[in-house]
Amino acid sequence: MSFFIGLLLVAAPTWFYAWLVRRIDRYEPEPTRYLVAAFLWGALPAIIAGVVIEIVLAVPVVAIFGPDSNVTNFVTTAVFAPIVEEVLKGMAVAAVYLWRRREFDGWIDGIVYGSTVGFGFAFVENIGYLYGTTTTGEWWQLYFLRVLVFGFMHGFWTSLTGIGFGLARNRSSKFLRSGLIVFGLFAAVVMHMLHNASMVLAQVSEGATICISGLSYLLLIVLMIALGAVGGWRERSLMREHLRDELPEVIDPRVYEALVGASAAARSRLGLSPAQQRALLKAACELAFAKRRAASQPFDAASAADVERLREQLRTGPRAAVWK
Repeated sequence: MSFFIGLLLVAAPTWFYAWLVRRIDRYEPEPTRYLVAAFLWGALPAIIAGVVIEIVLAVPVVAIFGPDSNVTNFVTTAVFAPIVEEVLKGMAVAAVYLWRRREFDGWIDGIVYGSTVGFGFAFVENIGYLYGTTTTGEWWQLYFLRVLVFGFMHGFWTSLTGIGFGLARNRSSKFLRSGLIVFGLFAAVVMHMLHNASMVLAQVSEGATICISGLSYLLLIVLMIALGAVGGWRERSLMREHLRDELPEVIDPRVYEALVGASAAARSRLGLSPAQQRALLKAACELAFAKRRAASQPFDAASAADVERLREQLRTGPRAAVWK
């Protein structure tokens, strides 16, 4: 019973973190099935493979320095773990990028997919660490640190990988695409290394290195707030640019102004229910992204088909009954 209570106590903040990140992608939310798949990849294959690979890599280090050596602890925790875990988590982002490109439109989507994989990984990893505690006090102390204080970190690190894939999404140069993807993964590994190294060295430095993790967490908070604002501005800008020539045949001018404006009150004056407003925003934003893909890839028949499908969806949706 205590195990299942602990499971719920870990699941609640994990769900909140995932929900918070999804708020960045307000206008064009990603399909739930892909997010569930990303979460499960982080929670099962990534963490299982990570444990196996890290054990194998640790064998020669343990043989040279011994199992209880500070060098062994530092190398396995601050070097091997970040590299192995970020590569494995990044594989899920790469899978969406390669095989579900139509659902991967840019760096905002990269943040959502990357952080979701990271939260899945952290969910199982935290349960494992908590299950290994021996006292109630130790359990609560570890819960506070790993789940509440640093519970966002795995999602943050892998979101950097996602940003790299997202920035590469609409670049024409293969060299630039590869460079952005590698840089995103490199940033994820480095930030993960800094955090793990600060934790390992905390005892030696009498806790001073924990400031490094605190600074990285502060950076995370500032970054997420900034990305939320920039993400909304970017998607409104895309709709402003790509939906202007849909007036008035596909989109009513009043609706267009409500879509490209920052005020939710403007959308509420359209007389649509909250569900209809969300459907309108999603279809309009998807049309803007599809038109951008079609413009950058003129021979992509799938993007051209998406444009026509979404135009028809906007023509025959609640517009006919409400917007006119």
